[in-house]
Amino acid sequence: MKHLIYALQLLFFYTTLFGQNKSISIFQKQEDSKDFNNYYYSKTDFSIIDTLSFWRYQLDTTDTNDTKGPQHYPIGELLFWRSNPIVDGISKKIYNRLWTPELTFSIFKISDSAYCYEISRRTRMLSSCLAPDVGGDMIFIGEYIFVSRGVCVSCQRHDTKVDYCRPIINYIFSKVDSKKVTTLRSLVSQFVIEKGIYPNRNLDD
Repeated sequence: MKHLIYALQLLFFYTTLFGQNKSISIFQKQEDSKDFNNYYYSKTDFSIIDTLSFWRYQLDTTDTNDTKGPQHYPIGELLFWRSNPIVDGISKKIYNRLWTPELTFSIFKISDSAYCYEISRRTRMLSSCLAPDVGGDMIFIGEYIFVSRGVCVSCQRHDTKVDYCRPIINYIFSKVDSKKVTTLRSLVSQFVIEKGIYPNRNLDD
């Protein structure tokens, strides 16, 4: 109940704050503590935006089962990745391949906000990674919530320590006019990057 009340307060706050804006794009603060938010995003410089032409997205709206919450089901999945791998001087030596920053979001309806909050909190509690390589991000836009459920994500470049994912994704969502969002496809159709097909991943869009 406490989580539900807090989640509703968050939604009310951000709806009021951004109701007059063209779009809503937030990597959601989830605790009533500046220290909590600063920990996860203190190493992310949102002003460093990668080249847009290198990024792709893929939307999957096929049926998805959520084994962690039998009463709540994601209505889709959204994947962002950089189509041009990066030579970081480390990945090739350790993993025998170049590094590709990427971030995947499960998509829920706004009515599942309390559940999404719990997913995010649990994801961060279980993560063995350090920020900014920790998942649990939440983005609210229109009637949808995007949640990064990976306990560890591939966003920080090893040699420069730059977060490649969040600044570019934040920018992409900031260009979406939430008033024109009626479906997921009407949302992604406003993205300023091209749709693609992720290598070795067959998503039905």
